[in-house]
Amino acid sequence: MSVWDQFRKLLAADDDLRGVVAHCFPYSSKKARIRPDRALAEYDDIADSLATFLRVQIPRTGRVVLVTHSQGGLIVQRYLVRTLHEDRGHTLARTADIIMFGCPNNGSDFLLPLRRLLFFLRNPQERQLRPYQREVLETQRAVLRSVVQAERDDRSQWRIPIQAYGGTDDNVVPAREARGVFPDGATVPGDHFQIIQPEHRDEAPYRVVADVLSRLLADGESTSGGEDPSGGEGSSGGTGDTATSAGRPAPSAPPEPPGRPKGEASRPRVPKQQGGVSVSLPYGRRKARLHGREPRSIVARILDPPAPGDPRIHVLTGLGGSGKSRIALEAAYQAERGRRVWWVTVPRINACMREVANRLGTPSGEVEQAFRGDGSPMDLVWRYLEASPDPWLLVIDNADTPHRLAPEADQVADGTGWVRQPMQADGIVVVTTRDRAAASWLPPCRVHSVPLLGEDDGADLLLESVPDGGTREEARRLSAALGGLPLALHGAASYLSSVHDAALSLDDPVIHDFAGYRAEFEARSASPPGTTASGLDEMLGLSTMAEVCGIALDLLSSQGLAQAGPLLRMFACLGIAPIPYRSLLDSSAITESPLLPGFTRAQRNAVLKGLDDLGLVERISRPEAEGGQPAHSLTLHPVVHALLRGDAEVQERRAEYYGLIVDLLLEATRTSPPDDPVSWGIWTAIAPHMMEVVRACLAGDSHVDSNPVLRGALELARLTIRYLISVGLLRPAQELATTVLDNCEAIGFQRDSREILGVRHEQGRIALESGDHERAETELREVAAVRERLLGAKDPYTLASRHKLARSIIEQGRFGEAEPLLRSIVQAELVVHGPDHSDTVTVRHSLARAMFALGQTVEAEKELRDILQISLGKWSPSTMETLHIRQTLARCLMVTKRSDEAGELIRQALSDTTHEPDSALAMTLRFTQCQVLIDQGRFLAAHTQIAQLLADRKRVLGKGHPETLRTQRLLDAVEDLRNSSPEKSDD
Repeated sequence: MSVWDQFRKLLAADDDLRGVVAHCFPYSSKKARIRPDRALAEYDDIADSLATFLRVQIPRTGRVVLVTHSQGGLIVQRYLVRTLHEDRGHTLARTADIIMFGCPNNGSDFLLPLRRLLFFLRNPQERQLRPYQREVLETQRAVLRSVVQAERDDRSQWRIPIQAYGGTDDNVVPAREARGVFPDGATVPGDHFQIIQPEHRDEAPYRVVADVLSRLLADGESTSGGEDPSGGEGSSGGTGDTATSAGRPAPSAPPEPPGRPKGEASRPRVPKQQGGVSVSLPYGRRKARLHGREPRSIVARILDPPAPGDPRIHVLTGLGGSGKSRIALEAAYQAERGRRVWWVTVPRINACMREVANRLGTPSGEVEQAFRGDGSPMDLVWRYLEASPDPWLLVIDNADTPHRLAPEADQVADGTGWVRQPMQADGIVVVTTRDRAAASWLPPCRVHSVPLLGEDDGADLLLESVPDGGTREEARRLSAALGGLPLALHGAASYLSSVHDAALSLDDPVIHDFAGYRAEFEARSASPPGTTASGLDEMLGLSTMAEVCGIALDLLSSQGLAQAGPLLRMFACLGIAPIPYRSLLDSSAITESPLLPGFTRAQRNAVLKGLDDLGLVERISRPEAEGGQPAHSLTLHPVVHALLRGDAEVQERRAEYYGLIVDLLLEATRTSPPDDPVSWGIWTAIAPHMMEVVRACLAGDSHVDSNPVLRGALELARLTIRYLISVGLLRPAQELATTVLDNCEAIGFQRDSREILGVRHEQGRIALESGDHERAETELREVAAVRERLLGAKDPYTLASRHKLARSIIEQGRFGEAEPLLRSIVQAELVVHGPDHSDTVTVRHSLARAMFALGQTVEAEKELRDILQISLGKWSPSTMETLHIRQTLARCLMVTKRSDEAGELIRQALSDTTHEPDSALAMTLRFTQCQVLIDQGRFLAAHTQIAQLLADRKRVLGKGHPETLRTQRLLDAVEDLRNSSPEKSDD
């Protein structure tokens, strides 16, 4: 008779486990080799046979529980390790639990001396029983690391609970050896064979297995409404054979809560559900395991016994869709083994708590009286909760406002509402809420901030839900794009699963994998807000997430914060970068918008707090911020940002939203010139949003039909390009200018219109700074002529274009042509702006350069010293023009044999610059410094620095750029000088 026969009989006779089917896996375990030609299998061979047995013999539907005896536990462990080593972790998905009885986890001392002397010494299975066999210990370490303590489920690790039990009277495998290193398990009555041959269903070994199977059956019924086609499965095995069981739960007889001993008398019989309201756990939400180390840690903290004086109320807070309810469900699910649990939803809290009262056995007359208004239903339910002899856990889901938890809000904090501190009973209260400030209106509680999933955890979720969705790296990138928001990840997984499960069709789906979904999400997120291309919810299966955002905004509106919706939509029209909200909202322009009429400062603060409390925005504080950068900013979650960009209201009121945004951005930078380094802090923070708004307003598919808004957006473009040129970001500047000029006629502006001329002027500057002097001259000559015709010869904009035109002529070496043009511009600037204006100083510097090139060194030096003094007295020494003036003056000094003074000037300029060493400006200064070193006869130092500069210019500008070729010629010259002239000492 098989050692498992008695166990299988009890399973078959157990009405609570109808549908569980037992399967036996036989393997040879004879201790002696009777026939030499028939060698006993090694453990790995048996483990491979087990894998084949599970794949071929066990129905593919349902879950599997592996129950083992003695060496069967070692075989299962080898099966796990070999499966994971071969990167086949996903094949373990059906395995729900593993229970090992009497497994020699550290080997067995029983009859060891005798076994070593007997003729079956060479039996490979006997060797595995020797104490602390290396293979056994290595296998255990691998199982602990990759199964018991697995951080995620993937090809190389898979989380499966393992319980190890030993017998009190087992002299073959002592209990301490059977328990081994496995954290879960216990000691049960019996010797080595009695522990798997229980005579009655209430014996501990049977209860261990039955409780696990009951839990799986209950889980299956909850997710399928009692008609689960996949069913629950279990398995068991032992010496000589391993048995597995599988089956479907009976729909007509739901089992008792898992973990409750059969026939337990201390608990009252649960009354029938009243009024059609359920307070049972929503098992349907538990289709996938809980992902993320921190969410699992929160579950553990909820269930850990509290320290004396610690509150028993646990509050889970976070953005809608972050997994608060899923964590609460996991805690309740695990608590159900030893506690009564109830799930209460706040929208139906009165009906749900009435059902809790019924479940507690409250007399129906008391229930009717209290809920009829003749008493306090809250006091009634809590009186019976406190009197409960059983431990319990109560979940109150979606408690976003206090007014739903008590007639008066202050009753909640006082502990006289529906949420109270358990005082007498062994009770736990778990509250989920979007409100991160809920602790201010709840009784004393422990707040757990629910984090978003990391990229790897999000990838695990996607791969488990859609195994054929793509590679792990593609899943990780999609997780990152969706910001680790569980609800959005589930939406993506559901969408892709539906595509994979779709009926046969001649057409391929547009999106069918992780990479395609991410590309579509990012494309739609980047589409101009308020356009049909920016819609996300229906196309990508994110409608539930859109509803969550809507619920949150409705909640704020009900609290008197109706401006929260328009303000959040306005934020979504900006870029995804941190938003310097103080710089934007501290403006009178916001109160003049029809979107936010009369939006006072106090209201702005209240709305910002409300958005922050619900997690719709995230605060970023940087007290250490320097250089004028904003110390306070906020961000939107990428999914929230993308959803609100496609909001119907943004589409309908696009001109109003962008009119407000353009006004706020212009106001925020009104006193911050983009080419002044002192202003670069605010520009660094605000430029990404300006570029986003310009692109959204001026791109070809723009639907902004308001001419004032478009004019404002063109001014934003001009200022942003100026900033990008000033900090040396010429390529982004060119891309932005090209976007505007390519689309100007589509939005109703001709190339010769005043607004477009401003952008064309900046494009000429980009060519000038990039070294394309001929193209710069062509563009600036045309702009200057049109501006003179439209605005007049002495208009500041005309003078600016004429000056840049003269500079382009200088850079081409035509100094005699440039000098009279510059003298005329200087005279005009002195009249229009005066001697100390930045435009006047800049033009005078260009004139000094022309004079110096024409041999008028004394006059040039006098002019340079004069404007340098003005520049240092009025502006920061790090301004671009001040640095260029020092550079030109240093070149004058070299010509007049004052190289030491020239070296100090150029050294100071390099010290003051805020540009990166490989920026266009810094490399120009470095070139002059190299010339000074050559003039000083320091050829070795010059050679070293020129070689570094040449490498930078090749990398940044390219090998064929004029400045790169000029640097190469200087390097060749200094090498010739080193060979023909003596080297001066650096001293």
